[in-house]
Amino acid sequence: MERKTAVEILNNIDKNKAFSNIAINEALKRNKGADAAFVRQLVYGVLENRIYLDYFISKFITSPVEKVKKNSLNILRLAVYQILYMDSVPDYAAVNEAVELAKNTSKGQAPFINGVLRNVLRNKDKVKLPDGRKNPVRRLSIKYSFPKWMVEYFVNSYGMDFTARYLASANETPPLTVRANTMKIRAAELQKKLEEQGFEVQPGRNSDNALIIKGGNLLNTEAFRNGEFSVQDESSMAAVETLAPEPGDFLIDLCAAPGGKTIYAGELMKNKGKITACDIYENKLNIVERTAAEHGINNISCVCLDASKLNSDFVEAADKIICDVPCSGLGVIRRKPEIKYTKTMDDIKQLCKIQYSILKNAAAYLKKGGALLYSTCTLSPLENEGVINHFMKKHGSENFHVDVMKQLNPFENGTDGFFICRITKL
Repeated sequence: MERKTAVEILNNIDKNKAFSNIAINEALKRNKGADAAFVRQLVYGVLENRIYLDYFISKFITSPVEKVKKNSLNILRLAVYQILYMDSVPDYAAVNEAVELAKNTSKGQAPFINGVLRNVLRNKDKVKLPDGRKNPVRRLSIKYSFPKWMVEYFVNSYGMDFTARYLASANETPPLTVRANTMKIRAAELQKKLEEQGFEVQPGRNSDNALIIKGGNLLNTEAFRNGEFSVQDESSMAAVETLAPEPGDFLIDLCAAPGGKTIYAGELMKNKGKITACDIYENKLNIVERTAAEHGINNISCVCLDASKLNSDFVEAADKIICDVPCSGLGVIRRKPEIKYTKTMDDIKQLCKIQYSILKNAAAYLKKGGALLYSTCTLSPLENEGVINHFMKKHGSENFHVDVMKQLNPFENGTDGFFICRITKL
């Protein structure tokens, strides 16, 4: 059942560009009884290594990988992933399960899949990566399963060494990080409470309110039900802390859902002042309202609007603004590996236009002396420094000042790849 469910999820992601976490949760609801942890391991294992798996498979078939039927290809990917990466699964079991799955879901393909996988078992140690001296970009692309255009973009932007280190870190499992709700508990108290319940806990690297947790069923704890902490990466915490919202501020969060930064701003403001949380999707704002209530934050009101369009009611009204803009997500690939296969350079160029529109509107909403946070969860100079530089060129250093501009990444900061920029209106 688990392998059938995993292939179903992979097919959904391929066909519909579905988000992996949503596709997994929906499939597990349909296929009750499947081992959820094993399904997730299979799906994320294939997504993280898909380009390498296709390269490996190509050595054992005569036609191009692209010509293999999608369902059959995902069965092969799943089996080869288990053979190459999962010591807990015997090779014969990976092959037999793949063949049985093919019999039930890929008419006439079982003999082909059986032949390929038997050949893999005999010759798997003979497959080598391309020579990095001749074509380092291709080698990195295959080794870490990143599309060639994305590797070239990173290399041109950050250099070869940074790119290799980032690609490796983007295939690692991120830590589970939580933010203590300072309205209810200090981080040190929360750490002690969770340790007494058997969790392994250590302080975060970038925020005093962050804890890194190891252990299962964290979200079933009384502390979580009481709103004493939220799951949030330290990069997002650092972004809000860089903006430094204060009690009494009027703060607008222009792209608020699902509300992590909004809620943290409310905590730092100690429930004093006013926060207007905006999003283009009303159903997502319901999540913000519910989470705020759970965390004891009652100074947040929600407004459904398109942040890329100017709202005259907000002009020169805000002390602080959060614009965590829609982005390519190249910094959170370790959480959403399907991004490697769904994003294009054209997407990035289109996003830059939206990002600039939101930033321009945010600047118009600021009072003199007010500050805004521009942030993304991507490593993409066009979307990050490029948008900021374009804004400053258009609006002038006599009107605005860039206080902070920094890029976080997993291998240096232990966070998601995240861009943070604070701008003050003079």
